[in-house]
Amino acid sequence: MTGLTVVVGYGDAALDVLRHLPLHFEHPEVAVLDPDSVALMGALANGARIVPGDGRDICALRQAGTQFAARVVVAVPDDVDGLVITMAVRSLNPAAIIVAAVREPANQELFTAVGADDVFVRFRSA
Repeated sequence: MTGLTVVVGYGDAALDVLRHLPLHFEHPEVAVLDPDSVALMGALANGARIVPGDGRDICALRQAGTQFAARVVVAVPDDVDGLVITMAVRSLNPAAIIVAAVREPANQELFTAVGADDVFVRFRSA
């Protein structure tokens, strides 16, 4: 494992989670996996390595380096997709710390059950 943090889904939820996570490495590396080119350009501007792709695709997760990451942040817009991604990440890297941002508080236990170590509930504004 390295000082790599992989972020799957780069939007407001991911940025909120990253602001609250301590970086335990002298030279942390961040890789962002997202299908949206605008999100990727924002990540690139913030110094991240970017990987265009869908987090539900195991090949894209591998390309981002998930199997070597110390930490993976799952912050996609849909909780069902987030559950699938969390399970895939856990299968690729049993030792990684997985932090998930969820939209529905009722899904918090599901994320923990499928392998998330920390779950941030992101409340939607009306």
